[in-house]
Parts: sequence; structure tokens; C-alpha cells
Amino acid sequence: MKYFKKAGMILLLAFIFPGTAFANSMESLDFHVQLQGDGSGIVTETRKMNLTKDTEIYIKMENLGGSQISDFKVSDFGKPLIHKENWDIEASRAEKSGKYGIVETDTGYELCWGIGEYGDHEYKVTYTISNMVRQLQDGQGMNWRFFDGAGNINPTSLTMTIEGPEPFLSENTKIWGFGFNGEIYLENGSLVGWSTEPLSDNNYVTILMQFAHQPFHSPLSLDQTMAEQESRAKEGSSYNQEDTSLSFGEKAAGFTVPTVGVLAAIFAMIGLVLRSRAIKRANPLVKGKERRKLNQDQYYREIPYTDGPMTDVAYMLEQIERGRIEDYFNAFLLKWLKEDNIDHITEEKGIIFKKEQSILQLNRHQMEGDDFESRLWNMMQAAAGADNKLEEKEFTKWAKKNFKKIEDLKDDLSNDSKYLMIDEGYLEQKEAAVLRFFTSSVISGTVQGENLLNHMVQFENYLKDFSLLHERGAKEVFLWDELLIWASLYGIAEEVARQFEELYPQFLEESQFTPGDFYMMTLFTNSFAKGYHSGQSSASSGGGGATSLGGGGGSFGGGGGGSR
Repeated sequence: MKYFKKAGMILLLAFIFPGTAFANSMESLDFHVQLQGDGSGIVTETRKMNLTKDTEIYIKMENLGGSQISDFKVSDFGKPLIHKENWDIEASRAEKSGKYGIVETDTGYELCWGIGEYGDHEYKVTYTISNMVRQLQDGQGMNWRFFDGAGNINPTSLTMTIEGPEPFLSENTKIWGFGFNGEIYLENGSLVGWSTEPLSDNNYVTILMQFAHQPFHSPLSLDQTMAEQESRAKEGSSYNQEDTSLSFGEKAAGFTVPTVGVLAAIFAMIGLVLRSRAIKRANPLVKGKERRKLNQDQYYREIPYTDGPMTDVAYMLEQIERGRIEDYFNAFLLKWLKEDNIDHITEEKGIIFKKEQSILQLNRHQMEGDDFESRLWNMMQAAAGADNKLEEKEFTKWAKKNFKKIEDLKDDLSNDSKYLMIDEGYLEQKEAAVLRFFTSSVISGTVQGENLLNHMVQFENYLKDFSLLHERGAKEVFLWDELLIWASLYGIAEEVARQFEELYPQFLEESQFTPGDFYMMTLFTNSFAKGYHSGQSSASSGGGGATSLGGGGGSFGGGGGGSR
């Protein structure tokens, strides 16, 4: 009877606290790595954990590639644990309490220590790894996996610091991070990094550092150049900007050509032809230059979409190669000027040589909501800081450091628009069957969607044909401001404004926009774009910035494990 009562209580608690009542958890994980002149590294892990089950924690070190583990030690809340030879993973929790040891496996080591009392723990785990840095043909590199989330106790937050025998400088040190969402930078001669969201079973933490000036004396070598090491690590990563998704025919060709030669190539070509025919039968959207050619010399004189915010049609604009992320920023600058959310002011800057500088004065703080406009505004407000004054260089610096946030915003804009257009009946998503075994997703336009896409091209034609703009009389000046906001999405707002002024000289007097506003708009849009694209380029080339969820091939180390 007592057994059933106990079992019932366990079941009740599990029902009330599903997935958490008896789960081990890790609040934070901090890595501090001190690289030595001989290429070894002294690693210190600080783990803040709450433990409710099992008898021990262990770390797997399986893919060492010639490295050795030494000087392993553990403390809990500053109290050293005692080393135990011949660690027995089957021992009881009481027998393991206050002790640590190493288990040698067929593939490497397991670093183990007893949990002891259940509850909160702050473990400091230190160990030395030889030959973390390897000699390359034209430099040196450390490509190390520090943590593997698969089956592990994953931290809510991760931080990392890597130091060397001399300061790391951007001129001779490149850095990349793989396997987790986060950021890494070189600051004050060290690599610093952190996660931007909790780690899961799908995450891992791999850091690649390359040293062109070869400051280490590592005895282990790899038969590869720095470029080859970088290329392998970037495979499957977001650092490679090109689209790595393959079509049916490309997959067939890539898999079979090396093995069966000409016959496979013929099969792949047939697959490509059949796939092309299947897609054509599904009536896909006509895009880009072909869509513009279909609408050549045709005009639509009104704003093409008025059923919702301009962000609704972002996906449609993409299909005609318009609506870059900086174009949306440009458009919203004009919108916010019109709504008095921002002002364009100038301030005198400089100690000796004074110079007038354009500044955006933000007239409100954070916007509530997760829509595109709120997120874009909050980015600008974060860059401006507490004084709500945004300078050009300040924005460039912020956009470079936070380019991943801009990239995520851009992707969400496109995806949200696509599915909205499907839900509202402008687009249809179909599956085109190829040989009954494969399918290819196809987006096609409904009658309503085809009309919208054509009107969007024809509206651009109208804006660019300035001879037609005289049709709008002076009484429509208040509409011209809206036309200018939409013209921003096509990247031609400033040009259209000049034509408005030529046609109607009083335009800028009656408009809510001034010539200085358009100068400011161009200035800050360029600073936004410059920082964003510079951040993309810097991260990909090893200058630090956002990490990549994928990639990290060719690494050594391990970091798997958990509790048992």
C-alpha cells in the first residue's frame, strides 16, 4: 500500500509540474579558456545548476585528435572535491558525493563528479587540454567544440572568454562561432561571446580561431591551409550567404555523378527537365524582369495596395526585385516624420573644428508589439540610447554589431507577408509532383494576386514617367506625401520628390517634408545599410559578430554528457 501511495504522489507531482518536477537544470554555463604558448588551453567551466535526480555529472571528451586531458579538478561553491581513482559510474550517490574522477573510454575520456545533495550547486570545473591550437600550412588554428547539447543538461545562458599569451588583434586573428544563436567579438585582446537564447539538444558550441601571425608553438599539425579549414567549418553555416538548398535535379546530380558517371548525369538532366515541366504546369508566379517586361509602358496611377500596412506586400515586392530592407527603413522614416514621431535636427559637433551634424530626434521611446514597424523603431531607439538622439555614425556602428537582428527582421518580413498573401487569397501554394516520388513547392498567383503584382509594377512605371505626374493637381499635394512613402519601397523617393517640386514649386512648402528631410533620409538610410552589410561581411570573414546555428565541421573536442 505504501508503494502505491508513493507512486501516486510521484504521478500527481509529475502531472502538476510536467517536465520540470524532477528535471536537472543549468541556469548558466561560463567558459574561460587561457591558451598557452605551447598551444594547450586551461579550461575553466562555471556551472550554476539545480539538480534533483541521478548520482553524477559527466562531460564527454571523445574527438580529441591527439590532444590529452590533464589537471582535472572540481569544486562546488568553492569547496574542492576529492579525486578518486578508478571512478565507478555504478556507485551510489552517497559513495560519489564530494568526489570526482576520470573514466577512459574507447573514444576518449569522461570527466565525472558526484552530485551529492540535491538542490543548487555552483561547480567550477578545470582541466587542461593539450594541442588545442594546431599548426596549419600557412598559419595556426583552434577549431574546438566546447559543448554539445544532444542529451545534455542545456544552459539557459552561455558566456565565454578566450585569452592568449598575447592579446588577440583583429589584424591577425579571425573568429567564428557555430552551433548556437549568439555573438562573439574581440574585445580588449580577448574573445568574448554569449548566447542570445537558451541552448537545446540541437545546439552545440564550436569556436574557430585562426592566427595568421602564428604566436603558438604547437607540436600538432593539420595538412590544410587556413582557407581550407575555414571553408570546411563554414559548410552548412549561415556565414555562407549563397543559397545552399538544392533542387531535385541538383541533388540527383550531386549524389550520383561521382559514382556512376555519364549515366547519372543523363538521369539528373532528365530529372531537371521533368521538374521544370511539373513546375510550369503548376503556373508559378512570373517574377523579376519577365514580370516587368509584361507590364512595359503600362501605368497604374494609385497606390497599389490599401487594405493594410505596406509591409503586407513585402513578399510581392521581392518578386519584382524591389523592397530591400533599407527601402523599408527609408519609407518608415518618412512615415514617422509625417506622424511627428521623429524630428530632423542639427547640432554643432567637434572640439576644434566645429561642424553641423544631422541628428534624428526620436519623440517617443519603445513601441509595444511584435509587428515589423515596432521592431524597426525599437532597433533605432536602442541605437539612439537614453537621450533619444540618433547620430549617423552611431547608427552605422549599431547596425554592424546587430546585423543578425536586422537579418531576422528581414526574414520575418518576407515570411509573414508570404503567408498573409496566401491567407488573403492573393497567392496559392501548391505541390508539383515529379515522377510520383518527389514534390516541389510552387507559389502561384490567384486572379487577385496577379492583378496586384501587375499594378505594383505599373505603379513604379507611373512614378518614373514624370510626364504623367502633372495629372495630379495642386489639390492633391496631401496625397503626394503618401506617394513618396511608397516610392521609397522602390528606392526612388528622393528622385520623385524633385520631380514633384519641379511640377509644383509650392510642393515642399505645403508638404510635411522639407528638402532637409530628404537629405536626412538618404543619410540615415545609407548608414543603416552600410552597418548592416558591413556586419554581414565582417562576421563571414572572421571579424566577429553573430554566430551561426550550423557549420563547425572539422572541429575537435566534445562537450557532450549530462547526468546519470
